[in-house]
Amino acid sequence: MTVTDASTSIRAVGHFTDALAYTGPLQLVHVESNAANGKNVYCDRDYAFTGLPEDLVGADWVQAGDSDGAYSAADLMQVEVKAGAVVYVAHDRRLTAPAWLMNQFKPTDLSLTINGQPNGRLRASAKSNESLTLGSNAAVSGLVPANMNMYVVFVKGGGQRE
Repeated sequence: MTVTDASTSIRAVGHFTDALAYTGPLQLVHVESNAANGKNVYCDRDYAFTGLPEDLVGADWVQAGDSDGAYSAADLMQVEVKAGAVVYVAHDRRLTAPAWLMNQFKPTDLSLTINGQPNGRLRASAKSNESLTLGSNAAVSGLVPANMNMYVVFVKGGGQRE
């Protein structure tokens, strides 16, 4: 895969997300609010949430591009959240988790099925207003088979925006 330069773009915010900066090639990436069964997981696929766990219902989520799953960047996303927010990342269990993910998030025993594949859920709590930098989907750049899911970021709590 060829890595191309992409300028950082700030996206609209959600109920629990203050800002999103995205450097990947797909410019449709944005924050959606009120996660629920039947809503599209990604901005470029018709994969709907099914069996969404109760703790994720109503959350904001970054509606990323599944096609950006093989894109390599140390700063693919930057998500700003308020103190008290809980941030979850659903990561395709078939991929080795990248270091940035394991350093910032703690594994849980919970999962979420996306496009028929199990995605492990990792969790972090914001003790103060924070900006989280999230990198590439895979531990090894360029080694993401086409059928692997891009990770999905959820944000809940931390004080609702007015």
